[in-house]
Formats: sequence, structure tokens, C-alpha cells
Amino acid sequence: MLFPAERWAFPATGTSWSIRSPRQLRPETRTAIRDYAEGFEAVWSRFRSSSVVRRIADGALGQGPITVELPAADSVMLDLYDRLHSVTRGRIDPLAGADLVELGYDPQLSFTVRDGATERTGALHGRGTWDDVVQHAGNRLTVSHPVLLDVGAVGKGFLADRIGEILLSHGVEEFIVDGSGDLLIRSREPVRVGLEQPGREGHVIGTVEVSYGAVCGSSPHRRSWGEGLHHILDARTGLPVNDVTATWALARSCAAADGLATALFCTEPALLAQSFRFECVILTAQGRISVSRGFHDLPGQIFTA
Repeated sequence: MLFPAERWAFPATGTSWSIRSPRQLRPETRTAIRDYAEGFEAVWSRFRSSSVVRRIADGALGQGPITVELPAADSVMLDLYDRLHSVTRGRIDPLAGADLVELGYDPQLSFTVRDGATERTGALHGRGTWDDVVQHAGNRLTVSHPVLLDVGAVGKGFLADRIGEILLSHGVEEFIVDGSGDLLIRSREPVRVGLEQPGREGHVIGTVEVSYGAVCGSSPHRRSWGEGLHHILDARTGLPVNDVTATWALARSCAAADGLATALFCTEPALLAQSFRFECVILTAQGRISVSRGFHDLPGQIFTA
């Protein structure tokens, strides 16, 4: 097993995280990581009534325009959303948080679709969009009125990148940060990563080797609550995308890989490649597998029957 000296697990963002490294992490390193993860959730968790995004949505900070000062590094995530929103032609949009609430994936986890939800969801039905409602400059974010921001398409990857920066600043140069499937890898030797098929734990459809980069997978399997209902939406319609079963994206940053894995559900890889450098694997609902042109050169391989 790679990095056998240390495997530290901790909870964050509603899931389990772990870090593998060649040597034990110092107590101050662990504290810095926990503190950063807690600070991230205090701003961005839509499941915490006290978070900044919930206070914006609930009108606790006024009826608008509402301006908040965010941690300086968060500007990287906002800029990434600018790019994703643009290249996907609005299909990736943090304001789709309101659509998730309509469909039952609300802060209370009711999993109950609201009456008439499909007549209100999505930009096509008049829900505000990132371009229309949100402005940001540096770490200053302004919204025109109370809205629910959901950064789930990028958030875990962004947090993994920040944890990687903390590890580097504490002298840890080799590591694997695992945010329940979102992997940030820094290793002298290639790490072989299995691409696990959704719903079949331990069964992989292929592998890829990574030394310096990120691998993120996206699938509705673990967050679905009814026939065709899950958390991966096309923000234009506000409805779940059901013709793709799973995606995997590989990029230099985990935030980009995370966002691209989601974007691949509703946007063609060739269109995304106009703005991003990445490799990918897509598993359709019909069981077909497609890979990007450079995937096999990583090297990556797909297992076929």
C-alpha cells in the first residue's frame, strides 16, 4: 500500500475524508486542516442554518443587494464557477440550489418534491442565474437578492486543493487527499486509481495512474431519493440528468476535476475542452463507455468484457 505510515480520517462536508502520507502528520497540521474545513463549512454549507450561504438565502443579511466578504482563497472557486457557467452555457450554476430544494434535497433532507416544482425549477422557468444575480470581485461577493448558493459541483475539490496547500506549507510533500472519491495526489511514484462502477462496490471499470494531479468521479448513485431524482442537475431545466450514469475527470487541480466531472453530465467534452485541459471517462445509462483522446496515454485503461 502506498504511504503506509499514515492514514488519517476525519469528517467534513457531510462525508468522510482521509489523508495518506509517508509519515505521520503533526498535531498542528491536523488542527490546521480541521480548522480550515470547519471555516469552509461555516461559509458554504447549505445544511447549516448559521452558514453564510444560509443566512443570505434566509434573508438574515437583508433583502439586497447583499455583499459579504469571503476568505481570500474563495475567489478561486468563484472564478472557476464563472468559467464553468460560461462554457456549459448555464448548465452549471450554484443557484440551482433552489432547484434541489424544490425537488426535495433541502436542508432538512425531506426528500419530498414540492407541489408544482417542475414549473419553477431552472433558468428556463425564471429562476435567477449566476450571471444575472451574482457579482464578485476578489473575495467580495454580492447577490442582488436572497438566493441559495450551492457550490457542491466544485466545493469538495476546492477544499481538497486547500488541504493540499496546508500539507505543503507544513512540509508534507507527498500525500493523497481523499474526499470520498475526490482525490488529490502528490507522489513521486505513480498511484493507480480504480474507477469504481456506481452501485457495485469494489468493481472497477478501469484504472488510471496519477503522480501529480486530481481524479474526481461523479455519480447520482449515493444521493438519489426517488425515480429519476438525484442531485446532479442541468441548471437550465433544474431537473436531474439521467442519460449518464457516472463520469470521471482528471485535471491538475481537484476543484477543476470536481467541476468537470459534474459538467460532463450535461455538456459535451469537446465543448469543455475549449476552456479546460483534462481527460475523462463517461459511462452512459445504456452502459457505453467513452474516453477522452489522451486518457490511454496517462496511462489509463478500461476493462471490457
